[in-house]
Amino acid sequence: MTIEHHQKPKRIILKKQKESDEILGMKKFVLKYSFLFLGTVLMFVLNYSWLHNVLISDPCYYHFHNPNVVMELFYDFGSSSNHHPEPNLINLLFTISFGLIIGYYTFKYLNVRK
Repeated sequence: MTIEHHQKPKRIILKKQKESDEILGMKKFVLKYSFLFLGTVLMFVLNYSWLHNVLISDPCYYHFHNPNVVMELFYDFGSSSNHHPEPNLINLLFTISFGLIIGYYTFKYLNVRK
């Protein structure tokens, strides 16, 4: 057998390995962004179902009381909502940011534990 005959299978193996690495990288990419998306969805659900109800048990309370600093930062009290608190842009950005952070670190934690 010649030297070329022994090198040919090696090239094929390296080519197959490169293809499998590309597929694995693509799976990792999709998995990472799936976790980021799911983390953001989870934070939206928690924010607008549970946390909103905990912070604002009675929306009419603010008709006669001044809101504290946290409420003014994360909620608007406009006339369109009859002066009831409703989430503003800062609340939305924090929800998205924390969701992405939770998704990213969940992906990292699960990826390291393989």
